[in-house]
Amino acid sequence: MRPIRLGLVGYGKIAQDQHVPTIRANPQFDLVAVATMGRPCPEVENFGSLTELLAKAPQVDAIAFCTPPQGRYGLVEQAVRAGKHVLVEKPPCSTLGEAYALIDEVGRAGVTGLFAWHSRFAPGVGHARAWLEGQRLRQVVVHWKEQVRKWHPGQSWIWEAGGLGVFDPGINALSIVTDLLPNPLFVSSANLKVPGNCQSPIAATLNLRDGEGVQVLAEFDFDHSDNELWRIELHTDAGVMRLDGGGAVATLDGAIQTLSEEGEYSAMYRHFAQLIAAKRSDLDLQPLRIVADSFFVGSQDTVADFHE
Repeated sequence: MRPIRLGLVGYGKIAQDQHVPTIRANPQFDLVAVATMGRPCPEVENFGSLTELLAKAPQVDAIAFCTPPQGRYGLVEQAVRAGKHVLVEKPPCSTLGEAYALIDEVGRAGVTGLFAWHSRFAPGVGHARAWLEGQRLRQVVVHWKEQVRKWHPGQSWIWEAGGLGVFDPGINALSIVTDLLPNPLFVSSANLKVPGNCQSPIAATLNLRDGEGVQVLAEFDFDHSDNELWRIELHTDAGVMRLDGGGAVATLDGAIQTLSEEGEYSAMYRHFAQLIAAKRSDLDLQPLRIVADSFFVGSQDTVADFHE
């Protein structure tokens, strides 16, 4: 069986660090074209736009989107209407309305779509999912704290309307929690801290619950310089399962569990290939819905201006 001929739209940091190396290491895919307005991707044909890629590139079966969420809807819609399978980096769009419209477009076109919540594919998450079966979950505590200057240097779109700010990384934690909990989560309260010169928050505290009374407490910080932390604690009657490193490592009451060595992006692209083969889609919107609800009901405090 020949590989899936893949195009890539957007060649920024996440594409350079994760997508391209993962695609090239996976024999199920053949990266044949990249659309980028920045530095070109080496060893592949580059184009200045998606329109040019679709018109002039070698025939592609699928396209992965790594552009900022603002303005992404029109690009993905264009690819879907051209009959291409689509993988869309998180968050899939800047609004729920756009994301729901893409779900409809994918269904009408009969192609495969994947909203790429990559953190769900971290090795510890699957282990935690299996361990939680039959357990009574009491509480979830999330600490997601990192330094934006390190991970997103010069990416001003994050601080614009629709850029999500601290929710750009925080939505990764929400994608894991919503994957592990069987019931929908609802935002009880939220507090968003927005720099005076920005339009999106640099820190946030969320209080969530599900219909069974499970409480989720989450603290997100995008200006955390020391001891960066990506941790989720799952408190049950049988003990505490802890996910660290964004889900890479799972410990049960302090004991490290045996995990797969497959990275999250490798597992995600394997899932994408399986979806294409099965003619199915995976277009969950729960993480983005929680972020939208947090903006809707949350209080906002203005904090010091942000400068790189």
